Amino acid sequence: MSLLRAFAALLLLCLALPGLAHEAAAKQTPEQAARELRILERAFRDLHPGLYRYQDEAELAAVFDQARRDLAGGGTVGDMYLAATRLSASLRCGHTWTNPLNQSPAVQAMLADLPVLPVHLRVLQGRWLVVASADPAIARHDEILAVDGRSVAELTAGLMPYLRADGASDGKRQAQLTHDGQGGALDRLLPLLHPPGPAGHRLRLRAPDGRERELNVAAQRRAARDATLAAAGHGPEDLAWRLEIRGDTAVMTLPTFAFWNSDFDGRAWLREAFARLDREGVARLVLDLRQNEGGDSALGRALMSHLLDRPYTAPAGRVLSAYERVPYALARFLDTWDFDFFDRTGRVQRGADGAWVVDEAARPPTIEPGAPRFAGPVLALVGPRMSSAGFLLARDLQATGRARLVGEATGGNRRGLNGGELAWLTLPHSGVAVDIPLLATVHAGEPDAPVLPDVPAPATVEDVIAGKDTALEAALALH
Repeated sequence: MSLLRAFAALLLLCLALPGLAHEAAAKQTPEQAARELRILERAFRDLHPGLYRYQDEAELAAVFDQARRDLAGGGTVGDMYLAATRLSASLRCGHTWTNPLNQSPAVQAMLADLPVLPVHLRVLQGRWLVVASADPAIARHDEILAVDGRSVAELTAGLMPYLRADGASDGKRQAQLTHDGQGGALDRLLPLLHPPGPAGHRLRLRAPDGRERELNVAAQRRAARDATLAAAGHGPEDLAWRLEIRGDTAVMTLPTFAFWNSDFDGRAWLREAFARLDREGVARLVLDLRQNEGGDSALGRALMSHLLDRPYTAPAGRVLSAYERVPYALARFLDTWDFDFFDRTGRVQRGADGAWVVDEAARPPTIEPGAPRFAGPVLALVGPRMSSAGFLLARDLQATGRARLVGEATGGNRRGLNGGELAWLTLPHSGVAVDIPLLATVHAGEPDAPVLPDVPAPATVEDVIAGKDTALEAALALH
C-alpha cells in the first residue's frame, strides 16, 4: 500500500505543478512591472514604423501612463498580459499584438489554464451565437444575451480596446471573438477581465424559438472543452484549399495564404485548378476568401495572374522603417525568423521628413498575366477576417475590376499596413511577448477604411440558424 500511496502522491504533485508554477511565476514587483512597461514603450518608439499612423505622441504617452497606474503595485502575469494586449491594440495595427503562438512557456501555460466558457461562439453584428457546446445545458444555436449580469453589448464594448485591427476596421476586431482558426480572443480576455465565480458563470440565453432562460454553467479549461467538441465532430476549421464545380460555375475556396514550414505548393495548385476550369468549360467563378487573414502575399499575386489580361502594378506607397539598426539595448529581448531585419545598413535612407525610407526593391512587383487564364466573370466573397495579404488581394481584385466583391467589409486599411517583416519582444520578468511589425507601407491621402463590398451580403444570426450561407447564395444568384 505504501507504494500505491507514493504513486498517488506523485500523481497529485504532477497535476498540481502547473498551477504551482503559475502561482510562483505570476507575481511581479512594482519595479519589475515598471521596467517591462519601459522596455515595451521604448520598443514601440524605436521599432514600430507605423506608430503614429492613427495617434500622436501625447496619446501614446497617455495609454502608457494609464498602464503604469494600473500596475503601480505590481501584478500577475495575467495583469501584464492584459496591459500589453491593450497597449498593443491602442496602436490600431493588425500586426501588433500579444500573439499566443509567440508567448513564453510560462505565459502559454497561464493562458491554457484559464477557465473559459464551455462553448464555441460565432459573433455576428455584435450578437453571440453558440455554434457548438460542451455543456448539455446549452444548445447549439442558443444566443448568449448576458454573462454574470453584463449584457453582450456591454461585454463587447469592454473587449474592443483589447482587440487588434488596422485603423477603423472594427469588424475585424469583433471577428476575433469568434471561435475559429484566427479568433478565440474571448478565451484569453474574458477570464482575465471577468473571471467566473465559485458557481461558474450565470448566463442569460435565448433559444431559436425566442424563449429566454438563465442558468449557471461551469467554466472549463480550453483543451478539455475543445476535446469534448472534437469528439462530437466539431473540430478545427478546414483551412485546405478547395475547388468545387457546380455545372458551369466553380467555387474556389482559399482560406489562408499562410503555409510556413509546409511543402504545399500553392502556385502549382492554382495552375492545375485553372487548367481544370478550362478543361471542363467553367464559365463563372466564385472565390471564397472570407477566412483568409493573409500569409504569403505572393500567393495572392499568383491568383491574380490567372485572372488578368494585362499587367497590373499595385499602389506602392512609401515603405518605411523606424530604424537603420535595432538598438543594442532592445536586441536581447527580440526574436524573429531572419536577423537581417535588425540591420538595414545600406538599404534605407533618410527622407526629407527624417523617416527611414526603404529602397525601391521593397516595393510590390508588377503582376503579369499568366496561363491558364480564366476570362469569365468572377465574384469574390469577402469579410472582416481578411487582413494583411487577404486585404491586399481584395483591394487589388476590386481595383482591377476583375472581380465584384460580395459580403462584408474586410479588415486591413486603405492607408496602408504595417507588416512584411516582424519581430516579437519578450518581456524579461513576465515572459509576455508582443509581435511588432518592422515595415510600414504608407498610402498618403487614402481614407481610414477597409475594402467595402460591391454587393453587401452580411450574415445574420437568423441565416446561420437556418443553415444559409448568405454571401455565397447572393453570389450564386448574381451569377
